[in-house]
Amino acid sequence: MLCALGVSGIAFCVVEGRYAKMPIAPGRLFVRWGWRNVPIMMINRTLLFFHNFAMTLFISFSYHTVFLQVIGLPTVTSSALIIPFLSMAAISSTVVNATASKYGYVRTICSCGIAIIPIGMGLMSTLNEKSSIGRIVGYSLISGLGFGSATQITMVIAQVGLPADELSTVTALVGAAPTLGGTLGVAVVGTVINNAYKQTVQRSAIASSLIQNSRANTTISLNPSDVVSSISSLAPDSPIRNVLISAYVSAWRKGCYSLIGVAMLQLVLCAMMRKVEFDSSSKDSEGEGSPRSVVVEDAKDSVMVVHT
Repeated sequence: MLCALGVSGIAFCVVEGRYAKMPIAPGRLFVRWGWRNVPIMMINRTLLFFHNFAMTLFISFSYHTVFLQVIGLPTVTSSALIIPFLSMAAISSTVVNATASKYGYVRTICSCGIAIIPIGMGLMSTLNEKSSIGRIVGYSLISGLGFGSATQITMVIAQVGLPADELSTVTALVGAAPTLGGTLGVAVVGTVINNAYKQTVQRSAIASSLIQNSRANTTISLNPSDVVSSISSLAPDSPIRNVLISAYVSAWRKGCYSLIGVAMLQLVLCAMMRKVEFDSSSKDSEGEGSPRSVVVEDAKDSVMVVHT
């Protein structure tokens, strides 16, 4: 599949660059230094939705629910505990957009929001079988705050400073990034958790002995998705039960570590962004109802003002 991806990607670039009359991903958007916010924001939004799909689609329906059930919470409670993350993400997205519109300093606000993500992921990695619901909710709120802070503002940053005839193309490209990020996020985080869980269980002498001695009627699976059924089939005081719980908690922690690395890469990309600020001078001089302007500045390019 990786080879097929490489071949199809090269073919796509050739067709887009030489044969397409109306390319959907024009190369000029990715090679002009003054337009560098477009590829940076496309990559950043792709990486951003690693966290969203890992915390919701992949986690709420699979790994997060499994993790919370592993540490002893009921299924309904486990599923409901994704609500704080999504709620805070929606609130922080609205607040950040309003703050950037009023005060400007879009790049700084975006970077500060993304900087919260590794903090939230670091806190999530400390969860274990002794963690309380309050602790889980609190850490989910912090993670949601960081994620939501960059969901919409990254789209605005990519659009600002471009000619009007490029906006629809850029909006479509950057808007497709979440789907790509979700797909890659599910694959990456899932692989990390699966491999970490299997390795930990296989290294345990107790688990290995039980798996080898129960081939005819296997009750222990190396698939992390089956860990809840495996645990429920064991007695509360069974040594293997504690091994499986510890193995999954360890795998969960490594999955969070991988998301911390993704967030740090996002911060590096933010440092390369072109400066984008909202200019409020027209509002001060012409009154509250006057149009706002977006000022895009760069050392190598002239200042461009786009009225909004």
